[in-house]
Order: sequence, then C-alpha cells, then structure tokens
Amino acid sequence: MVREGLAKTTLQKIADEADLPRSLVRYFIGNKGDIIPLLIDRMIARADHDYAQIRAKTGSVTTQDAIDFLFETAFSNEVTNTIVAELWKLGERDESVRLRLAEMYRKMQQALADQMAADGIVGDGSQRMSTAHALICLAYGSASFASLYRRKGEMKSSKQAAQALVTGMMTQKEKTA
Repeated sequence: MVREGLAKTTLQKIADEADLPRSLVRYFIGNKGDIIPLLIDRMIARADHDYAQIRAKTGSVTTQDAIDFLFETAFSNEVTNTIVAELWKLGERDESVRLRLAEMYRKMQQALADQMAADGIVGDGSQRMSTAHALICLAYGSASFASLYRRKGEMKSSKQAAQALVTGMMTQKEKTA
C-alpha cells in the first residue's frame, strides 16, 4: 500500500504481500473500500497504545509528554505519514474518509486540550483547543517537510516552537496567579 498508494492497492496485492490467499484477505477485510476504515481504526489503536505506554512508564502524562509524543512518536513514522498523506488525498474526494480523518484529529486535539487543562495551563477550552490544533499542525507539518526534504533537523526546531507556545501559556498562568 505504501509503495503504490491507496489507489493502486488491490486485495490481490495485499494477499500477495501477506502470502495469504485472496479469499482469506477478502473474508477478513471485505471489499477494497472496507480497507480505509480498518486502516484508520488501526492507526488510532496504535496511537492510543503508544500514548498509554507513556502513562504506564511514568504513572502520569504531562503536556510536555504529549508534545514529545506528537513529535517523537505520532508523526515520526514515515510509513504512517505516507499513509496519512494518501488518506488526505482520498478525503478530498470521499466524504466518509474526510469525516473519519477529522474524527481522528479531533480526538488527538481534545486529548491535548484536556492534558493542558489537567496541567492548569491558562485559557478557556477554546484557547486550549486552538493551541492543541497549532501543536498538531507543527508536528505534522514538520514531519511532512522533513520527509520532503529528507532532513530531520527541522523537527527539532518545530518541537521547540511548540514548547515555547505552551510555555507562553504557562507564563500567563503565573502572571494571573
């Protein structure tokens, strides 16, 4: 799927890659159109699992941990980023894919906003949601450009910008206290 893109992926190609009969792949996946929701569900499950690992290691998660997760885990995998880029293209033509992607990113955005609230970062829910959106944009944009340019150094500067954004909100909290 990554090598040829979603448009050229067939159940037969998936079966060949997995060294399974096409009938078995079709039994578990369904039609080609059923691949997309399964793919998005798998990406969400993987991200949820990886995020839960942070909590399991440290006992809790901070906004800084969430930023690290965005830049070092969620958007650091080139294969996943390639699939997301393909899904974005497909989402421009297919409303159901667009809605599923929007749901996936809203979930991520809400988790970030909730973490900022838990950490006492100043602002109302709308401000935290806007900041969470900006953090996601920085992480995804950096990953996209790093892949395009084949340079990873930009990720570090974007992560620093994300940290500065949150630090600025924390500084506002201290001024109002």
